[in-house]
Amino acid sequence: MYTFFGLFADPVSDLSLKIVEAWPDLKLVKLEHPISAIAARFGKDHYDPSNEDIPANVLLTTARLSAATPAARFLLLRTECFGGVCENWGRIFREGSTLFEAKGDGALRRLIQFWGADIGPKEIFEPLSRSFRWD
Repeated sequence: MYTFFGLFADPVSDLSLKIVEAWPDLKLVKLEHPISAIAARFGKDHYDPSNEDIPANVLLTTARLSAATPAARFLLLRTECFGGVCENWGRIFREGSTLFEAKGDGALRRLIQFWGADIGPKEIFEPLSRSFRWD
């Protein structure tokens, strides 16, 4: 089983600092493809993989960061894969509010489309691969 919980945000001025202030233990990476974003993977100390909900404290902190950085889009993404079958769900935030939620078939593709990128029907998104370097 593979589980993932991450944050993706537009790389706007000083946002990296704000994210690290909110979550000092997160390591940020810069993505260029298929989207330009700051990305971070939450460890299991931030969420319970057996609980499908996105933790309330992470939702609240993301909404606050989003309100403080209105020029940026934020994506909270959860993924679970078992036997090659993956389920994705998440939320897009902008200006402190949930702009879009998606779950189920095609959810990852719909979420990533908010960055103007189409990852295709197979929903190949490199940050979700086991080989992606988060350090």
